[in-house]
Amino acid sequence: MLVLGDRVKEEVSSLARRIRKHLGERVDFQGSDLARRWTPITSNPDLVVVLGGDGAVLAASHRLGPRRVPVLGVNFGSVGFLAGVSPQRAMQVLDQVLDGKGKCEDRAMMRAKVERNGKVLLDTHILNEVVISRASSGRLISADLVVDRRPVCTFRGDGLIISTATGSTAYNLAAGGPILSPSLDAWVVTPIAPHMLSARPLVLPGHRSALIHVGEVGMFTADGHQEFQLEADDRIRVEASKRRFRLLVDSNEGFYARLRGKLHWGATPGLTNPA
Repeated sequence: MLVLGDRVKEEVSSLARRIRKHLGERVDFQGSDLARRWTPITSNPDLVVVLGGDGAVLAASHRLGPRRVPVLGVNFGSVGFLAGVSPQRAMQVLDQVLDGKGKCEDRAMMRAKVERNGKVLLDTHILNEVVISRASSGRLISADLVVDRRPVCTFRGDGLIISTATGSTAYNLAAGGPILSPSLDAWVVTPIAPHMLSARPLVLPGHRSALIHVGEVGMFTADGHQEFQLEADDRIRVEASKRRFRLLVDSNEGFYARLRGKLHWGATPGLTNPA
């Protein structure tokens, strides 16, 4: 077992020590890495525990590469959809996992390639989303979307989000896109501040392939971290990844419970008394 974390967050180091003491010799402990980073993991753990927020879990998904290692995220962030286990429940959930009673979800990923003049400049696998956004110059960016070699539309605005079902509760949601159940193998294409009245989010089956052709200089971001400067006429190819992410979750709290508890989904807005 390997423990990853973000020691900047309070109590992460303390919980890492308590986890090691609690598990004792029940596991082959390969150490703790509490310096948040994106470098590849060179060891071969059969379980990874991430102490941090959703960003730390996203980093772990990139660091593990093609290995299908179960990841348990203990939430020290502000929301916690990927890091869905509370620190208070960490020991109980770990015990369930080691007893063979843990709940593991198989999450679909996508693969994205950035091409320029016929050459692949970036090839990456994504758990949450790809974002194509305009440059800091303030000029709008246009993006032609082609799905399975068929033209769909041209978006013009601040950018475009291509999200997995897992990432639908992240930037996609903030940009007005729909929430998808994480069990779905589907994507959401959501425009960011489109300069057109007809632009609406589009849900696509996850087995489709998409091509985005950008018309201006912009920025490519993968899972909120991997940034790449785009030039006019660059192409981004998005397809289903053969990789899957195995996320261990708390069986006492499902996806819809997290929506209600963390985003107050479906709650009636409270009334405030005038001063």
